[in-house]
Amino acid sequence: MMENVFITGAGGFIGRHLVEALLDKGVKVTALMVPHEPVPESWGNLVHIIRGDVRNLVEISRHIEPIDTLFHLAAIVSDWGGRDEHVDITVHGTEQAIKLALKHQARFVVTTSIAAFGSTLGHGEIDENSPRGSTLSNYEYVKQLQEDVTLSAVNEHGLDAVIIRPANVYGVGSVWVNRFVELLRNKEPALMGSGDWDAGLVHVNHVVQAMILSAENQQLTSGEIFVIADDPGVTWQQYLQALSDTLGLPQAKSIPNWLAKMLAPVLEFFGHLFKQKNAPVVTHLAYRLTGVESIFKNDKAKQLLGYRPMITLEQAMTEIKNNQQ
Repeated sequence: MMENVFITGAGGFIGRHLVEALLDKGVKVTALMVPHEPVPESWGNLVHIIRGDVRNLVEISRHIEPIDTLFHLAAIVSDWGGRDEHVDITVHGTEQAIKLALKHQARFVVTTSIAAFGSTLGHGEIDENSPRGSTLSNYEYVKQLQEDVTLSAVNEHGLDAVIIRPANVYGVGSVWVNRFVELLRNKEPALMGSGDWDAGLVHVNHVVQAMILSAENQQLTSGEIFVIADDPGVTWQQYLQALSDTLGLPQAKSIPNWLAKMLAPVLEFFGHLFKQKNAPVVTHLAYRLTGVESIFKNDKAKQLLGYRPMITLEQAMTEIKNNQQ
């Protein structure tokens, strides 16, 4: 039974939803939060907060009571920034979390990303048997390394681990909502080409559902990987149209697909050259995620976990609209 859990990245987008879901189940939660990170009011006094850096997790582990499950979410979530920073936080943080899980003999549920597929993205149907391709961004690179260090710990140290690869996670407060709302409001291009291909979306509550199911299922073989996505059927054009209609925003403008593909390496080159703080309008990863079609299959999660994506696009839009009011 899952009774005492520890969560890294608890204050992030997915982390906050995970904490809420675990509290509803009556699970005792200890959350790692960075210094001065605000604690949601809804948590009240129900969550034990530990302040610190995931890269120093072993050092602060004396403040952590025995746990049976460790959900690891702490990572750089942007596809921008230097490689050293990505490796230092995302990969070294994962190594620290693994050591803590081994210390407590806890199940380790790590959330990576479909970005780990690298150049395999954009080649139609993709599932857990699809090979990982080459990487063009630091984000893709460290997501593959996250999985590598996890699987190494499974093979070399007997770590009890499950790897969750979520698709494009959306919901109130997500980058796939906030960023597109900003582009629509400013009448800037939000679509690559027609956008008439599957968006590969997954609602944040569905990711949380899969994480909890992975933690509770004691029959899983250590090292299992699950692609977590909504059922296919929503295109980028339909998604942005829904955002426009729901929030009364201008219609999505488009940049030609061929131009987006050509601009990505050029804009990234000059962005790194001039040490831009924010990512360019078009990046390699942005093109791979939105400019080509990837259809993420969730059959394995349904079969082995009992995963069931139930929230429709219409329901998600209602939630987003209510949050704007």
